[in-house]
Amino acid sequence: MRFLKGLLIVSAALCALPLAASGAEPRKITVVAKKYEFTPSRIEVKAGEPVEIKFTSEDTKHGFVSKDLKIEKIVFTRQSPGKVTFTAEKPGTYAFKCARFCGMGHGKMKGEIVVTP
Repeated sequence: MRFLKGLLIVSAALCALPLAASGAEPRKITVVAKKYEFTPSRIEVKAGEPVEIKFTSEDTKHGFVSKDLKIEKIVFTRQSPGKVTFTAEKPGTYAFKCARFCGMGHGKMKGEIVVTP
């Protein structure tokens, strides 16, 4: 009987772990934009990891969008940084791009978020 009681206590504690982890502070990443690049342009995160990306610009108005991760368009400037917070649940490589026309090289302003297990 004591064994079963102990097993129930351990099981309850293990079930509570994902709930405690979901309230974790997001990992903070800063991405700098300038004509016609993001630095870094490749971001690696873990599945289930809360992430906050802060976007700053070195020159003009830029944007960010990742349709694959269902992250809506944001626009940011040198004076007004942007920020997105998300948790990618499924491993894979997800594209992102500049969401605000910034000149003739705008189409090359892309990157990827790699989600690992």
